[in-house]
Parts: sequence; structure tokens; C-alpha cells
Amino acid sequence: MKRAGWMLTVAVLLVGAFAPDAEAQRRRRGESAATPAPAPEPTEPNANIVALMNGLTWGMSRDQVIAVVKEEIKQKYWPQIQAVQDDGVAEQNLRNRMERDQQKFVDSCVKFDGQETPWNVSMIDQEFTHNNQEEMCKYDRGDSVDFYFFIRGKLWKIFRSLGGQLATAPPVFDDMRAQMEAQFGPGESLTSLNEYTLVTTTYGVKWIDSQTEMQLRWLDLYGVFAIVLADRATLGNLSNLRRVTTTSERAGSGLTQAVTEGVPTDGNADIVQRIRGQRPDPNAPARP
Repeated sequence: MKRAGWMLTVAVLLVGAFAPDAEAQRRRRGESAATPAPAPEPTEPNANIVALMNGLTWGMSRDQVIAVVKEEIKQKYWPQIQAVQDDGVAEQNLRNRMERDQQKFVDSCVKFDGQETPWNVSMIDQEFTHNNQEEMCKYDRGDSVDFYFFIRGKLWKIFRSLGGQLATAPPVFDDMRAQMEAQFGPGESLTSLNEYTLVTTTYGVKWIDSQTEMQLRWLDLYGVFAIVLADRATLGNLSNLRRVTTTSERAGSGLTQAVTEGVPTDGNADIVQRIRGQRPDPNAPARP
């Protein structure tokens, strides 16, 4: 046994001793070190990413997005309305609630023309600029909130914050990433370097298809996860679209916070549904 151990040690030392010479010979022959091949550029949309958009497509106008969301709100209430058709008062009350929710969404739309808004310092304050023909509409589903961003009248980004139980008891970031990668494939880590501590931190994960860039982010300041979907064509042209630039960085942005781990929990079995914004209404009767 001692002889075998001695021979193994010698073998390791020999490999270490001859490796530089072998490397030098390889360089003299003009051979280059093997590098991993870059991932191929996606040529098709990813069906799972498309599903997250709930029927919306890039380039839609604000009115088109409003129509889609109003229809989604109608579909949320419709089973309940049908269930009380024999009770005129109850039916009308539900219709009134539906119309109020639809109008609330319409009233949430805001143009960023340089004025003070509730969003100038918020978790989405880095998602828009002022005086560049940008606007946003907000749809609150309860367990998730969608912010729809438009530039020059066209939808180009959806920011979805995941609230509810997922916010009060968030899974560990690595677990959340693993669940996402199980559905969307391996993602690319997004990192930032702290210029003071020189510590590199992962703040999110990115996926792309032929049309869309999707990011998972943990917003430490706000204690929520967010899914951010953006039109890749618009992302590549932002420098031309945003001709007016801000003179200083807005402090405290949720999007510049480092990713930290949340509290492990077993109560997140419906993460994918929450990400998609397709949480069922617990009060709706079962469909026949």
C-alpha cells in the first residue's frame, strides 16, 4: 500500500512537472487553448417565455394593452357573474366591481413628462426615463403586480413583482433560480461589482429567446422577486429612443440592489403560476 501511494504521488508530480513543457510546445505549434463555444443565438420564441406575456405582444399600443387586460379582468369575474344570474342584485354588484377594476387599470396609466410621480422613487424607478415619450400602466392582481412600459406608444417591457405569500416568505434565491431553470433552461448570471468593497454579487439571472430578454431579480430593498420581460429589439435601440438623459443616478433603486437569500419555505409550490400572473380566484365557482 505504501508503494502504491508513493507511485501515485510520483505520477502527480510528473504530470505537474511536464505540463508547462507540453503547454510551451503547444504554443510553439500555434495551437490555441480550447474555449467553450458560445451559445447559439435563439432563432425562435421560447413558448414558456411567450406564455408569461398573457396574450400581449411587443409593439402593442397602450389602447391594445388596455383592451387585453380589461378582457382578462372580465374573464376573472365572468364565472362568478354566471353563477348568480338568477340574482339580479348580486349580478349587478359583481358587474360593478368588474367595471371598477377595469377603470382602475385605465386610470393607473401615467406619462413620464418630467412631473413628480409616485414611481420616481420606487422599485421601478430605473425602468423608465422622463421626457422620452414613455408611459406606464399598472395592473394589480393581488399576488403579483404588472407594470407595462411603453416608449413612443409601443409596449416594450413588462415588470412583474411577485407579492403575496411569496414576498412574505420568499424561497432561497438559488432555489428560485433552480425552479426557473427547470422550466426555462440554464440562465446567465447577472453580477455587479461593488466599487468600494470590490465584492462581486449575483443580482439576477437572464434568459433570451429570439424576441425577448427575461430576467429574474431579487429586490432586496423591497423584499420581493421580480420577473422583467423586455423586447430585445427595443433594448438594442434605447440609446436612440432615449434622447433625453438624466443628469444623476436615482438612489435607492430596487433594481440595483444585490441579490440576497430569502427565508426557505415549502409554501411556494405555485411559483410558476404566480410568475405568469395566472393565480386562480379562490372565490370563483368551479367551471362545469
